[in-house]
Amino acid sequence: MKPLIGFTTYYVSTEDKQIKFDVPQDHFMSALDDPLSIQKSGGIPIAIPVIDDEEYIDSILDTVDGLLLTGGSDLSPHFFGQPFKKGLGRIVLIRDQFEMKLIDKAIRKQLPILGICRGLQLLNVYFGGTLIQDMDLYCQTDINHSGSGYTSPKSSIAHKVSFPKDSIFYRCFGKDQLEVNSIHHQVVDVLGDGLEIAAISEDGMIEGIVHKDYPFIAAVQWHPEMMFEVHLEQLKVFEMFVNHIKDHEKPNKQKENLIV
Repeated sequence: MKPLIGFTTYYVSTEDKQIKFDVPQDHFMSALDDPLSIQKSGGIPIAIPVIDDEEYIDSILDTVDGLLLTGGSDLSPHFFGQPFKKGLGRIVLIRDQFEMKLIDKAIRKQLPILGICRGLQLLNVYFGGTLIQDMDLYCQTDINHSGSGYTSPKSSIAHKVSFPKDSIFYRCFGKDQLEVNSIHHQVVDVLGDGLEIAAISEDGMIEGIVHKDYPFIAAVQWHPEMMFEVHLEQLKVFEMFVNHIKDHEKPNKQKENLIV
């Protein structure tokens, strides 16, 4: 039986000025890249709308076999004890609050978790870490991590990352360096409790993390889901995640009922 992978989604309010619908309703949305990456890796993607209800969150986490934390807007500095600084981008507080609850409950249930971009930042903050709110203003680097100022395909190589030889990503890719894209303007500052650096960029930024004690928590700062159709090896991140779940699968009555 293929594992069910829940993945987080965008919350789009009627008050959002950037996206317009014919009928004024709140929406949940997803790029196709995220569920497609799960499907191509042998899992079944299950979208998780932002419904801030305790029973709903418990029910969805009892149903899925793993959790993918996807990319998106900036995380509110409220969650890591900082004021709003210059350079802070768009935040969606309702999504932040929901996903922090989701992470907390998923960890209590010992669900495998994979984070992408914002997902890495969420995990770092959940474990007590902090973020640099805008790299262009607060970091000394010549690498354009945010992708601002130029137009390029989503799969374009922006820089390289390096993996320690004992890291999960070294084992995943079978090498100590990888070329990646880059579409983020925030980055880990103080690393969260229990987390270890699993990938680092050419200019010293944290690009991958794992939890040293939890069965499976891993995250990357780049977007492999945007790259794998051109750079097939990027799919290995998702295959590693799905294969871990298959290798440690437990009977799940709610999952069986859902499929029947």
